[in-house]
Amino acid sequence: MNEMKWIRKENIRTGVQDAIQKTLLPALREQLFPGHFLVEADGGHFGDQWVFPGLDGWEIAGAYLLMGKTRAVLDYFDFVQASQRADGHIPFAVLPADKPLIAEGAIRNIKYPEDVFIYTPAQREGQEPYSNLTPRPWIGLFEHWVPNNPLGVLAPVTYLLTAYEIVSFTNDVNWLLDKIGSLDKAGTYILSRRCENGLIDGAGFYTEMHARHKWDGVTQCYAIHAFRRLAGLHRLLSDERSASDWEFHASELEKSFRQHFWRGDHYGEYVHPEHGLVDFHGLSDVNWAAVAFGIADEDQAKLVWRKMTGEPRFWRGNFPTQALSVAYLFQEWEIGERMPFQDINMGELHDVAAMGRVWYLEAMACLRMKDTERLIKSVELVCDMGARHNGYWFERYQPLQTWEVHPTGAKRYCEYPAILTRVVLGSRELFS
Repeated sequence: MNEMKWIRKENIRTGVQDAIQKTLLPALREQLFPGHFLVEADGGHFGDQWVFPGLDGWEIAGAYLLMGKTRAVLDYFDFVQASQRADGHIPFAVLPADKPLIAEGAIRNIKYPEDVFIYTPAQREGQEPYSNLTPRPWIGLFEHWVPNNPLGVLAPVTYLLTAYEIVSFTNDVNWLLDKIGSLDKAGTYILSRRCENGLIDGAGFYTEMHARHKWDGVTQCYAIHAFRRLAGLHRLLSDERSASDWEFHASELEKSFRQHFWRGDHYGEYVHPEHGLVDFHGLSDVNWAAVAFGIADEDQAKLVWRKMTGEPRFWRGNFPTQALSVAYLFQEWEIGERMPFQDINMGELHDVAAMGRVWYLEAMACLRMKDTERLIKSVELVCDMGARHNGYWFERYQPLQTWEVHPTGAKRYCEYPAILTRVVLGSRELFS
């Protein structure tokens, strides 16, 4: 790609080209509806009929915006908005509902027909002629099959973040005016999950096994970040009253987070309803999130940064970034019940691994701390891993008893390519 000649280092240039050409562009199918994309290049693991409006949708949509695919992202956002429930909740997965569905297996908590919606795509200039514009029934999945319902507020949070990124790229206030009511409903739903201890109930924000029952630190950080983004959107509409309200909610949640999670030189991992703060898996990704989103103040950030960057196990196998520095010491009460239908390759600690979602937080924390050297090195390591697998990335890289990591999950997953594209294209000055 000629437009990638500006990337200074050849291995990074090749990695970004592979991420875009081999994964992200093939995933943008747009056949089921305009803006539809897969969460992997070929649909081999998750199929080509499901939509994932949570983490995957936000990560990939942000990469597409940087790639100039704004129209596709606008169409995708319309679909997600159509899936929104009356209480403001957004499903973390959506699947076709052309025929009645039975609540079993991975969709054992689906509510048919209550959560069925009909989506009729709006016509927008630039849509592909092969995109399906006819009305079709879909159904949202709001509750996870893993006990304790991880990902409980993942989708409404990332819905707000996606909207913020769209407006940042388009500066389209009219689009925002049309969407702000839906965005407020999503924010209100997140707020409704706040408990007496002041924390948001969401279990694992982006981890399913283990589920971090019940108040995950990453959940708190992302919710604070989303509330502040929502406040920023209201400021663009000159609605200072609403902006102040959302800033207040962010500040109150931040106070509760610091109260429950700060340990003097780092943040704990999650608060269990019976066993209290869990902080015995070494350091966790909660620390990257607190630094990345400005939740850790300057003094805290310096302390955290010294500990996090001094811990080599986050880059086990020379690959960023593990969710935990210590991949053992789990208690029986942390491990969820194994389901009869659970894939034999999917263990109860499936997300004790390096994942692109964790690397994103580390990368954003590097930007805040102006640690350019670490950020560029992490990008090179991600590109090198892609090169080892013919220009593709797996979903997870799990720690072994040796220094190495073992790739698992979807073999052409979009997450690492999307984050790689976001980091490099989003900070061109560092890589040119």
